[in-house]
Amino acid sequence: MGTHDRAGAVAYWASVVFLIVFGFLGPLSIGLPFLLLGITLAIMWPHRRATGVIASGVAAIAGFTLGYILVAPLSCSATARSIRSGSHTVCSNILGINYSGTGLYNPSLFPALIAGIVVAVITSIGTWWFAHRIASRHAAPDPIPS
Repeated sequence: MGTHDRAGAVAYWASVVFLIVFGFLGPLSIGLPFLLLGITLAIMWPHRRATGVIASGVAAIAGFTLGYILVAPLSCSATARSIRSGSHTVCSNILGINYSGTGLYNPSLFPALIAGIVVAVITSIGTWWFAHRIASRHAAPDPIPS
């Protein structure tokens, strides 16, 4: 391993450790995507030189985060009507999907999880395909057999 390769490996692993530590320290705010990205980069280390692997991994984490945030309930408000009818809770999100229920209603995060996984798979496959398409355009043409 040359000096340049060693410096790149050290920088790669320093970034991975930073992302994991930062993600671990702030999991309830913005830390989870950074934690997922750090773990993904650590897992992809052996395949980092393959065309599109790092890009598709990063795209998958970004896609998961985007899909989850778009569908997850972000703000809730509760109203009390009367003793017999109880309270009514309404939660909304960025896309305007309405989550509502009566009593102590806590909307499920399962739809957001599924949306995040679907968007992650789509962005990962699309990025991998795009990277391979670019790589094939820049590849040297096959020599003509004599």
